[in-house]
Amino acid sequence: MTIFHPRIVTHCFISVSGLIRLLRTAVLCSVIPGFLVLSGICFIQPVQAQDNAAGPVETNTRIFDIPAGPLDRALDRFARTAGVNLTYDPALISNRVTRGLNGRHDISAGLMLLLAGNSIEVIRQPGGGYTLHKVPATGNPTTDGKAVLPTLTVKADSLKQGTAEEGYRVSNISGIGLWGERSLRDTPYSISVVPSDLIENINAQNMGQIFKMNPLTQEPIIQNFTGTPHVTLRGFPTFNPVYDGIPMAGSNGSAVSVIEIDRVEILSGTSGFLYGGGRVGGAINYVTKSSTDVPLRRLTFGNYGGTQFYGHADISGKFDERGRFGYRANLLYQGGDTAIGESVNQKVANIVLDGHLTDTLYVDVKYTYNDYSKEATQPEFYLMERTNLDTSKRYTPKFAANDLESHKAYTSVRWDPSKHFTLRSAFFYQNTRMRVNQIVLNEQVDRTFIPEMYNSIWSKYENYGGYIYLDTRFSTLAVDHKLTVGYSSTVLDQVLAVGGASWIGTTSFPLSELKNIAEPNWEWIESSEAADTNFNRYNNVLIGDDVTFNDQWSAMVGLNYATTINRGTGWYGDGRQYEKSALTPSVSVLYKPIEDVTTYISYMEALERGMIVGNTYTNRGEVFPPLVSKQYEAGLKYDINPNLLLSTALFRIEKANQFSNLARPTPTFIRDGLQVHNGVELVLTGKVTDNLTIMGGGTLMDINVEKSNDPALEGKKPTNAATRMGKIYAEYALPWVKGLSLTGGIYYTGERYANAANTDKLPSYTLYDIGARYSTRIRDKALTVRLNVINLTGKDYWQSATYLGVPRTIAFSVSTMF
Repeated sequence: MTIFHPRIVTHCFISVSGLIRLLRTAVLCSVIPGFLVLSGICFIQPVQAQDNAAGPVETNTRIFDIPAGPLDRALDRFARTAGVNLTYDPALISNRVTRGLNGRHDISAGLMLLLAGNSIEVIRQPGGGYTLHKVPATGNPTTDGKAVLPTLTVKADSLKQGTAEEGYRVSNISGIGLWGERSLRDTPYSISVVPSDLIENINAQNMGQIFKMNPLTQEPIIQNFTGTPHVTLRGFPTFNPVYDGIPMAGSNGSAVSVIEIDRVEILSGTSGFLYGGGRVGGAINYVTKSSTDVPLRRLTFGNYGGTQFYGHADISGKFDERGRFGYRANLLYQGGDTAIGESVNQKVANIVLDGHLTDTLYVDVKYTYNDYSKEATQPEFYLMERTNLDTSKRYTPKFAANDLESHKAYTSVRWDPSKHFTLRSAFFYQNTRMRVNQIVLNEQVDRTFIPEMYNSIWSKYENYGGYIYLDTRFSTLAVDHKLTVGYSSTVLDQVLAVGGASWIGTTSFPLSELKNIAEPNWEWIESSEAADTNFNRYNNVLIGDDVTFNDQWSAMVGLNYATTINRGTGWYGDGRQYEKSALTPSVSVLYKPIEDVTTYISYMEALERGMIVGNTYTNRGEVFPPLVSKQYEAGLKYDINPNLLLSTALFRIEKANQFSNLARPTPTFIRDGLQVHNGVELVLTGKVTDNLTIMGGGTLMDINVEKSNDPALEGKKPTNAATRMGKIYAEYALPWVKGLSLTGGIYYTGERYANAANTDKLPSYTLYDIGARYSTRIRDKALTVRLNVINLTGKDYWQSATYLGVPRTIAFSVSTMF
């Protein structure tokens, strides 16, 4: 028997613009007049990736919200959403499963993704609609002598999303905690995604520029040592990054380069259930690049500001005609001085191999080498009275240098043995050697400064971790379940070699002379077998159920039995091991009043280890009990149009208050009171019109310290937490000059306090960026020229209590295909 879905017929045809659209979303297909061959990953006659650079195209698209599960239900839902007829034999799809389809897709491309891995060909009917047939395993001719290629499993996050033509709007997230790939709109957390197109188009040399622009994040301190930012979300600092869904136990040694990043997924809000200990304010997931489905050959030459010239090559494609196995290589060389004369030298190599070992088994392996050095790194300032300093000047000598060498490896596996089960696993390892020269400038009464310098020898950092999750799909009565159980673990093993030197000056210098001071005669402490060690580990045993009641109501419920372990010696503690566990729950309920709107409420807890106070504090060795933070959130997400998403959230976070009192020469680490952060967030991302792209929004918070034993702290604001932020980045494609876009942004950060007593206030500031981008073709090769001016007005400001902001910087680049 043949099933016929009587749907409203939409004339679906593959035009030239449709082909460009398919290429731009990295879907391969084979189009033959009157006949469309589908093979999981579709195939097309090889075309260079630059063919998509001509600009925006119009396609027949829909927004899909089809969960993973039985294929018959998914096809029925697809037909209703797309408004097309589907004809097939029910035996063809019996006992078959799909990974689902979420977000905005071209109808033909969406159907290809929905059927991926099921050995089904699609024939487009002349009058509209599609007929489904089984693909012969041999690939022999089926109809009209046209051969059909074998099918493969598609890895959804390999498909290009968030392009400039789409307004940087991303439909799906790669995964969040134990929850797998899913629609961004149907995820009950506040999330903003920064795609690689945006990173490239603003000429970002590190992630600081991205977080400065994002309305959910404060502009972070960029570590002089590794370039990894310490991001503040909802008023809480986030030190531990996440790589491809694997949480790190610490940021030390976790170097990251912009050339290896495909997207940055910013989760605003408590994420302890998802990623384990810490991350009260949120989590930053760096999703790395995978191979592309069409050949990519791109060279970029540019300047990050000052004399920092660089060259970047991005090469990708498939090894075989069937598209089973792919590769990608990103290579970077950067050298020269920043806008204020800091010498930077960086070499990065990122290699990716991925492939479909079988129709249902996907494996990838990724490796990144990073060799980074920086001279004249900016110092930490300790001021007697808060004043603005000139950010366009350098205040440290050239010998204040930091060096880093990092090797990072990652592998993941996904296996779909049946429609009921999916096994997901990944492992990450990073080995980093680092040498640090830190300078501290202490202000004197006469506004001069006495320098302190710490010069270490090479130290070693190991970050490693992984996860394994099993997804099980089943139904109870009319309720669909996706039950996930799993385990994740992450470790930071830090060995600070006993060796190096320190120097504390006795002579004060005016700011203008600090960069010219002579290198001291270091009294080196010889390295020995003894070393100061810091071992952090987080283990998580998780279970979660993604429940779908009907098209409008769903829920996500889970438990994480989280364990935190810490052991430190020497600089980091007295050798005692700290180990505590707690059961942290999460509950979310989602409701869709209409097709394009998702509302949700959620509750989540997060475990944080109690600190063993280190040797740098007066209360060395004191052990604090563990912390359990709580978050309540309600939110709404609205697809205003297929390329424009509005998200807003109300939240409340409760966390124990702990801080350094910043006393000199030796501070004390203190826990006292409860931090309560109440706030609202709003983010708008995408195309407002065909020519205008917006990424903007803001955060408003009411934050206080409550229940303090010290009356002087009651009602005070937590440190380095801006209660107001408003940011907007825009691009406007000039309709009268094809390929030319004007870009710019305005970023406001409200006042913050530098100390717990709230006697030292960091002023609010507003930064302005402008730029332009021009895309064209020369000899049939795509060419893009970018120009960006960062901090246009040269605003002097403080990124934090002790670090200065970014000076005016002019960056430019030229990218061409070859």
